[in-house]
Amino acid sequence: RIQILFELHTLDAMTYVSKHDINLAGMYVMDALDFRNLVFRQDKLPLYRAYQDTKVRAVFACFTFVLLSLALFENPPTFPVPWQAIMCVELICLVACLSRLVHLKLCLESRHFWRDKKNIVIFIVLVLTFIDIMVYLVFRLGYGRVVVRVTRVIRPLLIINFSENRNIRKLVRNIQRTLLDALSVLVLIFLVVAIFAMMATKFFDRRTLTDPQGNPYLDNFLDSFWNMYVLMTTANSPDVSLPAYRENGLFIFFFMPFSIITTFILMNILLAVVYKHYRLHLIQEVEADISIIESNLSKAFHLLCDKEAGIISKETWSKCYRALGCKDELQLLYWDYLTKDRSSTSNKIAVNQSATSHGTALNQSTTSSETTLNQSHVSAQGISSEAFLRINDLLSSKISVVRDKTTWLEKNIPRIYNSGISCYIRFGVQHTAFTVVFDILIVTYAILLVTKFSSTLEDIFLVVFNVEIVLKLYTYGGRGFVRSAWNVYDSLVIGAATVFKAIEDTTSIHSKNQILGGLLVDMVMTLRVLRLLKLLISIPQLRHIISVLIKIVPSMGSYAALYGLLLYSYSILGMELFSGSISQNESTICGNIGLNSTDFFREGYCVLNFNHVINSFVVLWTLTLVNQWHILTEGFVTVTTKSARLYFLSFHVIVVLLVFNILLAFVIEAFMTQIESDEVEGSAVEQHLEDRGVNARRTSSRAVKWFQKESSNTGDPLYREDVYIGITPASNISIKYRREESTKSYNQMLMDMFQHDLTSRQSSRDSPATPSPQHPTPTLSCVPEDSNGSNHGNHGNNGNVETGSAGSLHDIDII
Repeated sequence: RIQILFELHTLDAMTYVSKHDINLAGMYVMDALDFRNLVFRQDKLPLYRAYQDTKVRAVFACFTFVLLSLALFENPPTFPVPWQAIMCVELICLVACLSRLVHLKLCLESRHFWRDKKNIVIFIVLVLTFIDIMVYLVFRLGYGRVVVRVTRVIRPLLIINFSENRNIRKLVRNIQRTLLDALSVLVLIFLVVAIFAMMATKFFDRRTLTDPQGNPYLDNFLDSFWNMYVLMTTANSPDVSLPAYRENGLFIFFFMPFSIITTFILMNILLAVVYKHYRLHLIQEVEADISIIESNLSKAFHLLCDKEAGIISKETWSKCYRALGCKDELQLLYWDYLTKDRSSTSNKIAVNQSATSHGTALNQSTTSSETTLNQSHVSAQGISSEAFLRINDLLSSKISVVRDKTTWLEKNIPRIYNSGISCYIRFGVQHTAFTVVFDILIVTYAILLVTKFSSTLEDIFLVVFNVEIVLKLYTYGGRGFVRSAWNVYDSLVIGAATVFKAIEDTTSIHSKNQILGGLLVDMVMTLRVLRLLKLLISIPQLRHIISVLIKIVPSMGSYAALYGLLLYSYSILGMELFSGSISQNESTICGNIGLNSTDFFREGYCVLNFNHVINSFVVLWTLTLVNQWHILTEGFVTVTTKSARLYFLSFHVIVVLLVFNILLAFVIEAFMTQIESDEVEGSAVEQHLEDRGVNARRTSSRAVKWFQKESSNTGDPLYREDVYIGITPASNISIKYRREESTKSYNQMLMDMFQHDLTSRQSSRDSPATPSPQHPTPTLSCVPEDSNGSNHGNHGNNGNVETGSAGSLHDIDII
């Protein structure tokens, strides 16, 4: 009772925070989590919340996906559809894009909206597209002519410049800057190629040599420049040097120095320059992101804190927490983390050996630690400004509440599920020998794949693998089963193989469905062999590498999206330039008699054409791999003009030399950072949980009674479960929390990559700010920093702009 009276007295003394300020502060916190820097109008908070709503953004993403997918049906079509239907769908998608832009306009001040160049770009693209549609309709309906849709190639600009695709836009901006920094090396490369091309022209223009196709050999500067550039990529080596070498063996001393200088020296220098400058630009981007986080959290803290005490009370935090839409069960855990005195070691932890979850007693033995929080100590505390800056790291952590682990069978038929036979079955499935036996079966199946074995034996394997899945589902239950990625993968593969096998067996022997079903069975059963990768996890070194790869691969999604958008634009442009020039029919010499004596025709490259968007993507993917790309180029040069080389040359420079070198730089930096991060103590959140004694790996020790072993243990070596036990505010009921190691987003990976650099930069400055455990941050204050009396919506910034430098949030550097 004394404690309750003390809390009520404390709450009465605190400054009252209105519901509008609570919601506004929650929006600022969510903007900090997503690195958003939009200065919205306070009176339009519900409208802005709807703009950032996940469901609204998902619906808009569907519209943009449909807009890009129209390339499958537009001329030249992969799947022919009436042009009227395509036009209607495109207009609907464009209206959705326009509505999204208008929605944002209503949330912002006009001067802030038009100051942002992203919005201007979107508006211009939409206007040009509508004009393009009107011109198309006039010529199609009025004159019966089909004209080129010139704005299809700029559709990716709509995707890039909408606010939700900030990571892609950030990547494009960094590529632009890196291109300027690497321009001197690119100029040097082209200059060296030009010098050697002039030398080659001088050497061979009067020697009447011919290449293998019978064409004159390096007899003019343009052809020499092209062939020497291709030689730098090693795609035409040694073919381009053989005619000269056959003429005189000394000519090898012309081609060897060229390859050494360009391929082995200049190309590696280009990679080094790209890596260095791209890394510097990323650091600047991360500094800008940190500034955005600090600005948003500063606004939120000013709205929530008590002006006299300088802290956020528990009641105010509870309201803000609900405004954030987080799980109620995590509220006390977050409060304990944010109010914990980092310098104090006086807090003692009472470790219990039994726990309850949501009022249900867990009588099973657990290997996790449990912590009882002293509520009277926590309630008297508040969230300080320094602690509030850690909320971004806290909310980014993957923490969930461990629910009741009782399986559906145990709840509904406990007598059968807990019977002796059932316990023996579950013990066998949980035993290590069960996994070893099926691993041996997978290895055996992989060996039999390279031999011809009967379909009966394949059916036996399919039945055995189905039995394995059923036994695991019976033992672990649905929730415990899907916790292992391998179980989900196996169930999808084996389930698909079973369905396709049923299709194959129920159709006639000569049926097309029967043939298709057999092919699909072979394909999905072959995918089962990929589970051999799980055996590699038993090797510690490989397990560490695979674990790191799993963490960093999702952060490469922005690079994959940018590469896809580049392929899209180049595919549209390629179809406009080369569509119909080469046919897939080899019996007609690819539809052009001029290809008869070319390597393009002899190598069977007729299927690589720009006659529809799928073929175009395949051609560009082949160009990305560089091998034989000069043969592809010469095929299209033969049917058009030599100026077609500019299309392929620009793709090689932009995609291969720039984008993929930048991707390589990111992978190297991210991989090394993740390797090193596994050897250090971890983030502040991880250290807090470790202080509670809950950061150890989950072991597979058995209970005294083996049949009472917890059914959530999947036996997956990559599986990790960290547990924290807290007390609910309403009662003394223990709640078990789980923090799982998960993949990292692009922004989180960047924060980890440059944490040391940012800390070093901050320490080198004469600033009173103290770095937080994650990144350098200033001290927040309950007093607004803007001395001019601006409202909260304009606090800390003067426009919804994105920055590429941490020097000032007012700088505009936008695509």
